[in-house]
Amino acid sequence: MNQFKVERPSSRIGLFTLLMTAAFMGGLLVLLAVKYTGLGQALVLPPSIQQEEAKPPEIQPPQPIQMTDYETATVRVVDQVGPSVVMITTTSLVEVKDFFFGLVGYRPVQGLGSGVIFREDGHILTNYHVIENAEEVVVVLSDGRKVSAKLIGADPDNDLAVLKIEGKDFSVAKFGRSENLRVGQMAIAIGNPIGEGLKNTVTVGVISALGRSIATGEQSALRDLIQTDASINPGNSGGPLLDSEGRVIGINTAIIKEAQGIGFAIPIDKAGETADLIIKGKLRRPGAIGISYVPFDQTNKKLIEKRFRINLPVEQGFLITQVFSGPASKAGLKAGDIVIAINGQEITKGANFTGLDLKVGDRLTMEIYRNGRKHKVEMTAGPIQ
Repeated sequence: MNQFKVERPSSRIGLFTLLMTAAFMGGLLVLLAVKYTGLGQALVLPPSIQQEEAKPPEIQPPQPIQMTDYETATVRVVDQVGPSVVMITTTSLVEVKDFFFGLVGYRPVQGLGSGVIFREDGHILTNYHVIENAEEVVVVLSDGRKVSAKLIGADPDNDLAVLKIEGKDFSVAKFGRSENLRVGQMAIAIGNPIGEGLKNTVTVGVISALGRSIATGEQSALRDLIQTDASINPGNSGGPLLDSEGRVIGINTAIIKEAQGIGFAIPIDKAGETADLIIKGKLRRPGAIGISYVPFDQTNKKLIEKRFRINLPVEQGFLITQVFSGPASKAGLKAGDIVIAINGQEITKGANFTGLDLKVGDRLTMEIYRNGRKHKVEMTAGPIQ
């Protein structure tokens, strides 16, 4: 007869209850130890990390941009002179003609240029061609104010004009000196190349050359100009060319359309003197005698002889190539004459009529070679035609 061993359910239940009770008590002891002994923080994170999380991260202030001496000089000049640079807008009337009826009316044409305030009472220096034939001239100040301007006077032959606006205590640009300029030094131009949307545009470059001349007509030219590669656009005309100290060294006047980076400015020594004479009403217009000539010396004498198929009897002088109607023609000068002295001063290397600074009414005596013989010719300078 088989016998079976029978376990009592009550004994298994008691063992399970005992194990659960022991586990609960163990867990409770662990929780109490974590809470009251500080073991929990040590187990979760190190103290240093807890402290870092407790404080918000520090925000570093933005560091200022470090500028070069070149940049610092440019910014200083712009801040200093910018308020004295103005935009000049003009209104001119242009004839409207009809093929059948001729003149039928006029239409307004707008012009644009720049200028610089050089006196606290509102005198402005600019180019003559900016305000030429203008019926109305309005100046736009750096703060946006628009003021009517009066033309005080002009020197068309040197492309300079002086305007006046009502008011006082205007920001004024200081004039420097142009006689001591060096090729390669900094040149800063401020002006209005297109319009109010690009007012007080700044360009920077260097002085590229000195003593340049550009023809403005058959018998006229702007002489002794400053050449610069600081970008100059049509609306910049009349604005200042500045050195690294913010002093005006020239008045921007012209560009060569066929080239890039070639602009010209009237030296401030001449511009400032002319402006002062205009204000005082003592300006004498530049004079001329009405000739075209080619200067020569040992460096180009042979080329000149070959070009004009002549023999030059002296080592340096002026070869007259054309005589126009005017004082020279009346005095009997002819193409082919060779000028060797002016007012008793012999022609030397680099000498030209610019150095004479002729004015209308000035008396002039020339020594010339003609057909191998010396002659003296006298004349009086007249206005530039």
